[in-house]
Amino acid sequence: MTATPRIDIVLGLLRQPDGRVWTEVRPDDKHLAGMRAFPGGKRRPEETLRAALDRELAEEIGIRVRRARRLITLDWDYPDRHLRLIGFEVTDWLGQPRSAEGQALAAEPLGRDDRGEWLAAMPPANRGLINALVLPRCLAITPPVGADGFVAWQARVESQLRSLPAPMLVNLRPGASVGAMEVPWPALARAVLAAGHWPLVNPSTERPLPEGLDPRVGLHLNHARLTSVSVAKVREWQASGHLVTAAVHDRATLDRAVELTVDLVTVSPVRETGTHPGVPGIGWSAFAELAAAASMPVYALGGVATDDLPRIWRRGGFGVAGISAFW
Repeated sequence: MTATPRIDIVLGLLRQPDGRVWTEVRPDDKHLAGMRAFPGGKRRPEETLRAALDRELAEEIGIRVRRARRLITLDWDYPDRHLRLIGFEVTDWLGQPRSAEGQALAAEPLGRDDRGEWLAAMPPANRGLINALVLPRCLAITPPVGADGFVAWQARVESQLRSLPAPMLVNLRPGASVGAMEVPWPALARAVLAAGHWPLVNPSTERPLPEGLDPRVGLHLNHARLTSVSVAKVREWQASGHLVTAAVHDRATLDRAVELTVDLVTVSPVRETGTHPGVPGIGWSAFAELAAAASMPVYALGGVATDDLPRIWRRGGFGVAGISAFW
């Protein structure tokens, strides 16, 4: 059997100065008819990605692109087709977007509070694109509880939150050293929200994910949870508004994250780190291979910092995660 070739789809993510983003309703004669989608289409043979973007947006919505940057590239498979979705954030263009192919167009707000409505209105393949438009590029993982105990750790974390550039994702991971004590996850998450960040709760493997959290609080899947949680449970969390993230270390764990359609993954360790001396990093080549196979934003973790963001972007990643880089 001949493998179905992968098709490059270039998509224009048009963002107005006021933050609204343009979408269209797929025409009746197109794939996924009736659903909302970002304008764009197939790249022709020998055509550069930017040339394909310019042509598709001129043909489809009648504009001439003046400023665009490649935001994210995602891998997505349908039963009958294999797609590589290349999303360009377009922030300057000539002309007013208009229907050139009979489709309806609209510009609507897209932020953290609107994310759920957008996800419900668009095909599952667009989940990664929507998240790329709203997620921060940096993910700060809290250091483990020290010898002075949990209360001192909590005070340190809360005092440093406002010194972190907002918004950031903040992965709350006290570590296993808290023992049997009940970690006040809602209070920790409220402190992160009050500082303008996106909280993620990350209990030790021995403790369950807390229930009844504010929908703005994300849920992180460590290796044990990633391999054991059901698809239905992840869908339930996401339907309630929670961002679901996962830790990925190799192709098997990435494939599991793709199966669960989590919202973002961290790939680690890229390099050897001080917290895990002697554990070699996977290196940039392996990181790029995993990023190319992902259907969601990918954050590099392990021996990296914000200075590495350009290197991460060149290899298909979206953001940077770390402990010492931020605390």
